Amino acid sequence: MPAVCGFVQLNPDAPSVSDALARMGDDNESGLWESESRFVNETQDVGVHSWQFGTASPVAETGGLSLALDGYVVNRTQLASEVGVDDPSFSDARLLLELWHQNRVSRLEHVEGDYNFVVTDGDGVHVVSSRLGARHLYWYWGESYVAFATRMSAIARLPGFAPQVDRMAMLEMFNFGYIGADRSLLEGVRLLPGATCLTIQSGTVRQQRYWDLQFANDTGATNAVATGFEEYVEEAVEAYRESVDAHSQRFEQITVPLSGGLDSRTLLAFAAQQRAGIPVHHVSWYGAEAQIARQLAIECGADWHEYDPLGFDYSTMLADGDLIAQGNIHCHQFWFLPVIQSMATTDSPSIVLDGYLMDVLFGDTFLILPERTDASQADTVSAINRQWRRCRPELVKKVFSSQFYDDYEAANAHSITSQLEGLDEPSLTNRVQAFSFQNRSNRYSVALPNVQRQYADYAYPGTSRRLIELYRQIPPHFKKGSQFSRAIVSRADPGVAAVSWAKTGRPLDQDKGRLDRLVERFPVKQAGAMLMLRASGGKLDLSHRADLNRHFRQHSGFRRAFLDIAEQERTLSRGIIDADGLRRLVSMIDRGWPALFLLQALVTVELFHRRFIDEA
Repeated sequence: MPAVCGFVQLNPDAPSVSDALARMGDDNESGLWESESRFVNETQDVGVHSWQFGTASPVAETGGLSLALDGYVVNRTQLASEVGVDDPSFSDARLLLELWHQNRVSRLEHVEGDYNFVVTDGDGVHVVSSRLGARHLYWYWGESYVAFATRMSAIARLPGFAPQVDRMAMLEMFNFGYIGADRSLLEGVRLLPGATCLTIQSGTVRQQRYWDLQFANDTGATNAVATGFEEYVEEAVEAYRESVDAHSQRFEQITVPLSGGLDSRTLLAFAAQQRAGIPVHHVSWYGAEAQIARQLAIECGADWHEYDPLGFDYSTMLADGDLIAQGNIHCHQFWFLPVIQSMATTDSPSIVLDGYLMDVLFGDTFLILPERTDASQADTVSAINRQWRRCRPELVKKVFSSQFYDDYEAANAHSITSQLEGLDEPSLTNRVQAFSFQNRSNRYSVALPNVQRQYADYAYPGTSRRLIELYRQIPPHFKKGSQFSRAIVSRADPGVAAVSWAKTGRPLDQDKGRLDRLVERFPVKQAGAMLMLRASGGKLDLSHRADLNRHFRQHSGFRRAFLDIAEQERTLSRGIIDADGLRRLVSMIDRGWPALFLLQALVTVELFHRRFIDEA
């Protein structure tokens, strides 16, 4: 797993650098930080460890500066030209160090890639995240030191660190399935925001943003009026092609997790124009979607791999995921682990191309239409809760302790309103989407690769600077019904567009029918399955095999993986839920209520307690 950790003394009372680094490096006892190269930069008051996949060194030094990298750069040729480097063997770390030496933060927004890096120079220590901050890096500012690491447990190992639960973060896990802003479940340990330079100098710490997303898509804007739908689509096609080609050239072996949706087929369509036989991996929750994905693989000449998720060992999955995510990622996001573990042993991909944020950029995810500029704060909170609150509050109230439920409700309002304070967007759609970006697409999409990076590194071609610039200009109504995303694929590869879309069962050039829209608005099938389940006393379950609530009811291994943790006395002693409440929760799931999310959140938080609090 690519990783970086570091320690900076702020005063003589701090532990020694060598002792601190040794303790943080011991976090590798689980084998998660296996690597081919390692670097220690140790002076009187600062030390850094870095690990990286592959043979290229993650470290560079020049003129009294040192840089340790976790990640990679895609636009190497452009950066080399900018900093005056002719040697093609220059590592990514060296390119970034030269860029920093010449420009500091002023040119960082032009770097394409996914990374965190640490620079030590005469001005102090600088910890830098990439533009969107997709790669998690945690940091802690104590009385006598600052520490940062890819994994929270490396920080928790430091002398004098007393781990405590961040209660707001824990409540957000139950409210949304993610932890908001820059919090983590460990109190005082923060997640470095995107486009941020954290500078530690002379006993002080300051944060500097080097890029911000600013929308320019209101209907009164000159560019929005002057540029039409087709012109924007043409620009998007060229920008996608440029980004995917750059990734294909940068990495020797790429692979694509393929669904029957839009994002992964878009990446595959562009990548297949450059390469044949790209390995694709499909998890067959839906039989019809598996057929669609297979057709896409055939159309693109890809190498097909299929997995049945009902056969996954969820007990092992929970243990493996907890070892990596350490409570800061909802355990629902562990579902892809068996696939990436298989991929790492069979394909050994240099990079996994992931559709992170593509559904937000050009699809209709998080879209609020019709566009409004008169929405109040209450309207915004309501819109965000409709999008992201994961369970109906009345279900929570029925199963958890009364004190926990009161805190849960208060945390919901506080979490959203506090994060809206810095978002100056008059349009409700822009405000909601900016909120999404602030939370790294609410940690749903980006959580998955931050678990999988133990086995293979990830790349996000849909987040190039050119595409983000285009995204901020497009009028929101262009994206209704994902028509903009569909038009991109139709323009770039008509053969891929002719394969049905899993969401509608139609080719991409055909809109949803009236029945599709009716079913979306009134989920009659889901409601009917729930009623049948109750009427038959749980004997007739017509819900879909992809419904994890059904999986809990019907598959003993999946059920026991969660209950073996939830039913233990330690879990019931936290003040969140008691034995009666847990029985009510399980009964609700068995009777058809979609409440498994609450059990998964409970297990996520409990595993965190056991790793950090009970063992402290």
